[in-house]
Amino acid sequence: MNKILEFGELSVFQKEEAVNLFMEGFGQFMTFSKNEELKKELFMRIFDPKLFLCYLEDGVVLGLMGLGTNKVRPINFKKEICQELFGKCKGAIISKQMNASFQKIVVKGDRELYLDTLVTHPSYRSKGIGSILINKACSIKEYDSIIVEVFSKNTKAIKFYEKNEFVITKEHKFSMMRLLGSGYPITMTKHAKD
Repeated sequence: MNKILEFGELSVFQKEEAVNLFMEGFGQFMTFSKNEELKKELFMRIFDPKLFLCYLEDGVVLGLMGLGTNKVRPINFKKEICQELFGKCKGAIISKQMNASFQKIVVKGDRELYLDTLVTHPSYRSKGIGSILINKACSIKEYDSIIVEVFSKNTKAIKFYEKNEFVITKEHKFSMMRLLGSGYPITMTKHAKD
């Protein structure tokens, strides 16, 4: 039996599964510490309980999607939690640096959603879980469109979003992100159907 639940509705074990999925997909970008266990504990505590949606089959978390709006994003590196886990000075630096990206508002309209994160379990990729989560986001009545950013060299992700009716709306070819080797950011948009 499959279902989609908010992160806050999960058991502690399921939350750990969701955080492990996140780390599988995005851990390479979380370079602020080499201590994987501390990073996982941090995410357990800072994921927004309502803005992360999880796809479960038979109680196992196989997909994770984080959504943001023009007012809030799903990951907030709260200073007090960062300081508790990483020390006063390092925690403050982590909070400030990570929130510069993760709390930056990326959509302007009240009726736009931002697809912050989307990851599926490696053994269940290409089985429709990502599409199910996107369709769930599209069913949220308060929003007319979903926006995602991917790197130009991530052709697999671009094809996936195109398959799910996203279209390229902007290419940021002069971005400094090119220096990281992943290409330049591409903005893709999907409009909700009436």
